[in-house]
Formats: sequence, structure tokens, C-alpha cells
Amino acid sequence: MKKSPLAVVTMAYNEAVLLPLWLRHYDRQIGSENCYIIDHGSDDGSTSNIKANLIRLPRAPLNEWARSNTVRDFCSSLFISFEYVLYVDADEIVFPDPDIAATLADFMISREHPPVVDLFGTDIRHVEGEPDIDLSKPISQQRKYSRPISSLCKPTLISERVDWHIGFHCLIRDHRPSFNGLYLFHLAHFDNNIMYDRQKKRNASAPVGVPNSHHEIDPQDFVAFMRQEGANLTKRSVQMRNGEIHFEATKRNFADAIERKDWSQAPDLWRLPERFIGLF
Repeated sequence: MKKSPLAVVTMAYNEAVLLPLWLRHYDRQIGSENCYIIDHGSDDGSTSNIKANLIRLPRAPLNEWARSNTVRDFCSSLFISFEYVLYVDADEIVFPDPDIAATLADFMISREHPPVVDLFGTDIRHVEGEPDIDLSKPISQQRKYSRPISSLCKPTLISERVDWHIGFHCLIRDHRPSFNGLYLFHLAHFDNNIMYDRQKKRNASAPVGVPNSHHEIDPQDFVAFMRQEGANLTKRSVQMRNGEIHFEATKRNFADAIERKDWSQAPDLWRLPERFIGLF
């Protein structure tokens, strides 16, 4: 009997808003039977009666190195049954370029892949003039812009044991990313009200051993900064297709930054390409 092509893993704590979106997306992409949630002590009911594989851990102070190593070891254990494992946070939606494949399942079986597959990451933003999000409708029909960020270009689709840096933003070993058709859409900042509430939760459980963590910023200050930053960014139409000059230049800049263990952001907001609208 052959191994299954892909499992998806997340680690979550009290994600009553975003975890249902995560589950809905990855159920469509690969089936909930291939989804694994490491629940780090949720007490808000968000992991009760869910349609996925659940691993419960008692709540403890959030140590980012311990989290990274725990996720690494759990993902590695899944190789007994799966060819590849994708780790994503609860606020991260991954899917292939629809020009290449309709779902992650199709993407995995349609081509060969290196042991580490890099995601091109971009941060969905709530810009001025957009209404509050309606979670019953596709997000991509309500949010028009995102900002590509190198720290979201994560090397988290793997077929071998790897050591991740904290936050899963890069590997500890030297690695130059190559972007080949997988996209990560980050939902942490897709609605100002949800962002405010999640930042309050972060304030109450900020990671230990990480000085000056953005989890410690006051929620009102955090939302005000994100709104002001978004208002100051130029809006650009970029189709995010291979060969497109601006897209290729951004991928090279991001690869350089990640190779240096440095981080950079696109200097502008990119309009969500038409072919992605309706997919999440």
C-alpha cells in the first residue's frame, strides 16, 4: 500500500474565529481525515467536535523554540504514512496557483517535488473603505489587497525532517528558497476587529524568551499602526505569474533576504489577482 500524498498540520490555541476557516479550506483541499490539529490547551470550545485529527496538549507558557521543535517532531512522525507534510499556522491558507492545479491534492500528485517546498507568502490586509468581514462569505471577495512579506515565504511543505527557526519562517541550515506555484495567504490582519481581539489574546499569552515580540504590543496601538501603514502604501496590480517582471524581482529579493536570515516586505500593496478570487 502506498503512502498518502499529503497531511496538513497546525498548532492552535483558542482560535474560535480562524480555526473553522482553516478546517473548511483544508477539508476542501485534501480532506479533513488528512488534517491534524495540535491543540495547545484551548478552553473556548474551538476544538470541540471538529472534523479532523486532534492532539491535545495541556496549556503551558508559550516557548517558541519548544513549539518549533514539537511541531518538527510531530510532522516527522507522520512520514510513516504520508509522503509530504505541510505545517501552517491557523491563520494561514495555502493553495496552488489555479493555473497549475485546482487543489493541494492535485498539486502533490501532478508533479515531483524537492524535499523542501517553499511557499510565496502574502498578508491579506483590511484597507480603508472595506467593510467588516462577513465570515459566511469568501474572504477573497471582500478583501482586494495583500502585502507580500519574505517572513511569510515559509519552507514548510516537507518530505524529510527539518529544523525550523522560531515562527517557521526559515530553516536553521542554509537554504535559498525557490518559488514554484504554492501561495500562502496570511489572515492575521484581514479584519481590524478580529485583529484587535486576537492581539488581546496574544497580550495575555505572549511568548517567553522572545524580547520585543509584536505579541506584546497594545491592541489599539497595533491596529492603529496597521491601518496607518496600509493607508501609506501604494496600490499596485501584480498578477503573481511566473515571468512577470515585478513578481520575479520580488521573488529574487525575498530569496536573498531569507538566505541572509533577514526579512523584507514589498513596498506596496498588490491587488489580489482575479484567478484567486473565490478560492478562499
